[in-house]
Amino acid sequence: MPRTRQRSVLTGVAAVVAAGLVAAGIALTTQRSGDDPVLGGGEPAVTTTVTAAGPDTTSGPDATSGTGGGGTGSGTGQGSPDGTVTITREGPDLPGGSVLARCDTDSRRVVARYDTAALGEVVLQCGDSGQGYEHIRVRHTEDWQDVVTGHGSRDWDDAMLTAVGTVLGSPRSGYPVDAGDGKVCYAAPVRFDDGSRPDADPFVKVIVSATTDRVITAYPTRTDGC
Repeated sequence: MPRTRQRSVLTGVAAVVAAGLVAAGIALTTQRSGDDPVLGGGEPAVTTTVTAAGPDTTSGPDATSGTGGGGTGSGTGQGSPDGTVTITREGPDLPGGSVLARCDTDSRRVVARYDTAALGEVVLQCGDSGQGYEHIRVRHTEDWQDVVTGHGSRDWDDAMLTAVGTVLGSPRSGYPVDAGDGKVCYAAPVRFDDGSRPDADPFVKVIVSATTDRVITAYPTRTDGC
């Protein structure tokens, strides 16, 4: 697993980003997310045009392509008209050991890429204690394990990557909403492909930096909305 790293943090709302979201028809609110108060920022994300982790022009080859779920293989989750995240109970290991092995040498390596209507391409990086896969692993592994326990053989990050891919690629009407400090928030209910729902925390929240187009965090929650 990647080591915890510290990197500089940038704050502040980017007015041009907010204006772009309004122009795209995205509803903005002043509601903040207090459950996981981390800030986006730092170095700009690498940019390519593939949907899930593909060639990384900054740091070499990345994960094999996939849509929605990120990581290795094809997409393993799907959305619905109301934005519900559907997690398959059986499927490939995401994002795959070869992807995470690269995180030991560079926190900016890309774990997954997502095309979004509001922000364009958004990336989930290996990250550090403040953002990305490493932050989610340290802060929310147990939360995601509680989601998948008793619902098939998927690992915690299989569920996490599926949820992030769905809420970013096929968000519910009205999302994302402004979360303050240059961040936007997505939220959605979660279910499994047999129709059951997680025994604990049946919703997911994803926070993205609108200034760097990076996933900051993603975690299950008891309450719907941002």
